[in-house]
Amino acid sequence: PCRSVLTVACEQTEVLLFDPISSKHIKTLSEAHEDCVNNIRFLDNRLFATCSDDTTIALWDLRKLNTKVCTLHGHTSWVKNIEYDTNTRLLVTSGFDGNVIIWDTNRCTEDGCPHKKFFHTRFLMRMRLTPDCSKMLISTSSGYLLILHDLDLNKSLEVGSYPILRARRTTSSSDITSSGSSGPRAVGSPCHQNDSGPLSEKHMSRSSQREGGSPRNSLEVLTPEVPGERDRGNCITSLQLHPKGWATLLRCSSNTDDQE
Repeated sequence: PCRSVLTVACEQTEVLLFDPISSKHIKTLSEAHEDCVNNIRFLDNRLFATCSDDTTIALWDLRKLNTKVCTLHGHTSWVKNIEYDTNTRLLVTSGFDGNVIIWDTNRCTEDGCPHKKFFHTRFLMRMRLTPDCSKMLISTSSGYLLILHDLDLNKSLEVGSYPILRARRTTSSSDITSSGSSGPRAVGSPCHQNDSGPLSEKHMSRSSQREGGSPRNSLEVLTPEVPGERDRGNCITSLQLHPKGWATLLRCSSNTDDQE
């Protein structure tokens, strides 16, 4: 956060540290993990977390890089994303096991820190928090973009908390991050999605949702259209947010792997 160190996640188990002003190489963590390092997230000006295909997350302190602060175990497959909620000071990770897990880094020991599953969906690819941590976006290999509005990480969402997935096709020009929109919202859960079956539609506007008070963790399901891919489907392989949360950039691959 203080912009004094640049960290680089590498495919061959390494993490590199540089001075971003002088480009001087500071240090190499040659065995940061036992497999590819996928993501790095700073929690403050000295503590940062790394995640890996070895299914673990590691916490590091810039003042003592010879050893990890601790290793976090909880995922059962490749861990691809790390986010940090500055409001609750909770670490949030996602992996190819379909789980989004939250970690209480304020109570870490050498053996790890308390954690619990926050959300689960089949085909999970990437997860991001908006800069103000009010929304969580999740992309899937089945072409769905999930948005949890009015995010409350202290309230875990059990599998089956929502009815079976109900979605409507939405053009990619939709404003998916605007909380003031009163347009139709597709509400449901990806937890029991069957890709081979038809999707029934059920729309609920944000304004009607808010009549009884602002619901926490309300789910919106979008299926962004990719030109020429309407009938072939797509996999949302990457997900990146605008620094102010104004827009999201998606990288989509066709299910036939012949177009991006």
